[in-house]
Amino acid sequence: MLKFSSCIMMMFTDLPLAERITAAADVGFTGVEIQRPYGEDLDELAKRLERAGVECTLLNTPYGDTEATKFGRASIPGEEAAFAVDLKLAMDSAEALGCTRIHVMSGTVPAGGDPMAHRQTLLSNLRAGAVAASARGMTLHIEPLNLTDNPGYFLIGQAMGHSIVEEAGMDNVKVQFDLYHAQMSEGFIADKIERYLAKSGYVQFAGVPGRHEPDDGEMNYTFLFGMLEAAGYDGWVGAEYKPRGDTVAGLGWAKPYGIG
Repeated sequence: MLKFSSCIMMMFTDLPLAERITAAADVGFTGVEIQRPYGEDLDELAKRLERAGVECTLLNTPYGDTEATKFGRASIPGEEAAFAVDLKLAMDSAEALGCTRIHVMSGTVPAGGDPMAHRQTLLSNLRAGAVAASARGMTLHIEPLNLTDNPGYFLIGQAMGHSIVEEAGMDNVKVQFDLYHAQMSEGFIADKIERYLAKSGYVQFAGVPGRHEPDDGEMNYTFLFGMLEAAGYDGWVGAEYKPRGDTVAGLGWAKPYGIG
């Protein structure tokens, strides 16, 4: 059976962050994504995770405070030193939370920017970062997003993500396969699952349009989750969506998986 992780930066938002861990566990989630734990009480979060018997499955590298770095900085030429600081903070936070997966945010390409320079910067940062992450038993993920929600983002499309991972040549660098972003960017999701799932390190989902529950919108997630199961996928599946209303009331899609 698939194992699901709740993105608690989006779900259970009527509660303080630490309490969302307990709330997710209470309805049957065995994992939680804590995208941005920075500035939070990591000791309290770690205690909540332990008490609830829940794994922190993923966090993101920090966002920057400029237009160019608002979606991260890993691909931005000239930001290499700042990225190294970001990654160390992410790894320290992940270690405190018992998390072994870090989503490396690539950043945006400005108007007139050189995409190849961004690619080479990302590759260099991934290779150096992967060495540091490996020493701590961690995996780095890159995630193709979509330009509607993330204008100018460097990394778009599964083919691009997998080509970068292949070129980086590091065993602990993986693609994070978000079905929502893939649908928004490219469509043909069943084909993408057949082509890329086996090489992906993590899966996420949300309904299209709106990024709400998976039973709301144009995507047939009963079919798509069935594809994941039929393929023998045993990694995490992250529920990274914004509930239409009350989080628990919107978990009808999850009942076949013992959640809700």
